Amino acid sequence: MGWFLDEAVGWLTEAILACLTTVFDLITGVLLTTPKVTVLPQVHALTGRSVWIVDTVFVLAFVAAGVMVMAAGGDEQSRYTVKDLLPRLVVGFTASHFSQLVCAQLIDLANALTGAISDNGYDDGNGAFTAIQTHLTAAQDRMVPLLFLVLAVIITGLVVTCAVQVIGRFVTLLVMTSVAPLALACHALPATDGLARLWWRAYTGCLAVPVAQAFFLTAGERMLLDPAIMLPVFGLPVDPGGTLNLLVVVVLLWTTVKIPGLMARWAGQPARGANVLGAAVRVVVVQQLTRAVPGLNTLRRTLR
Repeated sequence: MGWFLDEAVGWLTEAILACLTTVFDLITGVLLTTPKVTVLPQVHALTGRSVWIVDTVFVLAFVAAGVMVMAAGGDEQSRYTVKDLLPRLVVGFTASHFSQLVCAQLIDLANALTGAISDNGYDDGNGAFTAIQTHLTAAQDRMVPLLFLVLAVIITGLVVTCAVQVIGRFVTLLVMTSVAPLALACHALPATDGLARLWWRAYTGCLAVPVAQAFFLTAGERMLLDPAIMLPVFGLPVDPGGTLNLLVVVVLLWTTVKIPGLMARWAGQPARGANVLGAAVRVVVVQQLTRAVPGLNTLRRTLR
């Protein structure tokens, strides 16, 4: 019975080794690609409705800004002045109408980073995972094949988890892209600026998940496949065989699955300190508008 179990475990090990390259290519090439939701007709319809709501409600934003200025006194010592609120209104209105362009560029950037990280994986020309096969063949520990079967279960769980995470990311991007005009319009008032910042953190965090996962998977894949950077090369006193390499894969997969939770925790934290990037964007938008619209710069100087 023992020889039968050894043959069965060996056959399963060879079959799983032959499939690992396909599994890694599936994760890094397909599951980690962010779908471009901005081209979907449903998103266009929902975005158009959001822009219509912004155009309708923005009159109230101007009224609210005027009430805030009058309530604060409008002088230099007051908390809110016209020269502080007017750029906010301009940036909020402009950003809400260009939200789809911003979302599309962010998705393209995330896919480009993911492709650059996961592209040109290691290939020794002699088949998949030759280095691991060598370690498993040379290993004297009889528990190594059994440990590899446990690893195969973890890999299967990773694929299922990544598939679920892809669906979750798709739904999240679909919703956040549709409400992007409403979220970015919240930059118009200081009281609602926190909602716009929350949208930025959530959207960038959602796009950063596949980029970080691609980095960890590609780094681990090269570490496992390239004999030049195997663990014994780093000066270990003994050859760890296949056991330690498989444990590295376990830690790699566990870290990859934990990335979405870490990003969600970061996105939910309140922003600390001044948003220098947001201030720079507001200055650039106001300068471009004052150059494009005749008389707007004169009005801006008069309000000062």
